[in-house]
Amino acid sequence: MKNLPKKLLAQGPFTYQDALDEGLNQHAVEKLLKQGLIERVLRGIYVPADYDNTDPEAQYALATLQCGFPSCICLLSALDYHHVTDQIPNKVWIMVPQKKRVQSKHLKLIRARNPQWNIGIDKTNKGYWVTTLSRTLVECLLAKHRLGSDVAISALKTALQDKKIKLQDVYNIAIQMGVKERIFPYIETLAS
Repeated sequence: MKNLPKKLLAQGPFTYQDALDEGLNQHAVEKLLKQGLIERVLRGIYVPADYDNTDPEAQYALATLQCGFPSCICLLSALDYHHVTDQIPNKVWIMVPQKKRVQSKHLKLIRARNPQWNIGIDKTNKGYWVTTLSRTLVECLLAKHRLGSDVAISALKTALQDKKIKLQDVYNIAIQMGVKERIFPYIETLAS
């Protein structure tokens, strides 16, 4: 049993099921809690005692564990992830399937009818998925009712000024997502 917790603790946040899959039982998990080696963050979700929950990437991994896959960091959290906004999200914005229900004061669920999981999503090996910069910008322009168009346009301008993206990349992802008509006026204005 001494080798199993080290492997589990090295991976960061984990679920109770992950502990069971590693050969631990309920008694062993409770023992790790009592020894102070792990902490319960949410029901069925644990982290090593020295884990930094304040790091945004740690929050993304925890949000994904709570929502399960498929889910994806999006909109304001993705803008922050790509460093193209000065807005600091007080919740993790995460896209989930429309029927997904999760209650948490730390999450802003964005339920999507057609999330298009295979277009413009970076499936990181850090325990979470995040929309690419081009998809993030397209979705922010489409979700101006949630963010405000000034936030989306400012992020797009910042990404262009910092040479993180080209307008053509944004237009191409809009075509793939089937929303080019709604995005074209923004691109046309910025291109002129």
